[in-house]
Amino acid sequence: MTNPVRNYFTKQDGWTLRSLRGNHAYIGQIRKALLLFGVILPMIFFFSLAERINRGGFPVFEKTLLWSLRVYATPLLDHIASTISMLVTLLSVFILCYLLYQRLWRTALFWLVAIAGSAILASILKIAIQRSRPDLWITHASFGFPSGHATQSMAIAIALVILWRSSRKIPIIVAISIAAVLLVGVCRMYQGFHYPSDILAGWMLSLAWVSALALLFNTRYLIPYKTSMPPTLPA
Repeated sequence: MTNPVRNYFTKQDGWTLRSLRGNHAYIGQIRKALLLFGVILPMIFFFSLAERINRGGFPVFEKTLLWSLRVYATPLLDHIASTISMLVTLLSVFILCYLLYQRLWRTALFWLVAIAGSAILASILKIAIQRSRPDLWITHASFGFPSGHATQSMAIAIALVILWRSSRKIPIIVAISIAAVLLVGVCRMYQGFHYPSDILAGWMLSLAWVSALALLFNTRYLIPYKTSMPPTLPA
């Protein structure tokens, strides 16, 4: 049965058909590598973490790490950490609005499914796993595994790398994305909202989710800018 969603994202023009001649084996290898390292291994790691959490987790190590971060607490750092956490959602909404303003409908839909989908998955898994947040210097009433902010920040990072994969600035984008993801994770632990394993689980969940979308959709048609030139990298 034909999948209309896949057809929409994989509709090919003459240039695409010409560019794919002779590259099927190469594209197949890329997709297999992405399936293994982007989807299967992250999900194995995620469920291994979940299983360990179900058996008690890493209470001594994780609490010690959180307290070691809290030693540096100041009102200024508290404000910076809260601002960084808030900027994650604002950034995702800003990029979506930009893509819609540019009328890049396919790219905007991919972005929405990647970011919103990862957030929904994280919320569902929090309810399913029901791991309490750290109860050290602040009391929480909600669950924390996986971290929603870590999930969202990693989804943004992976989606940005996919969309700007053909740009000459991709090394800078990758470096900034990695730094931002790490910074968000540290901020959430510094604030006492999450254990380290919550952060790791969020990263693995988003890596698997967005990588799966990249396999489902033909990323050749997902570009964050209008251009008369076709994308240069095979999807």
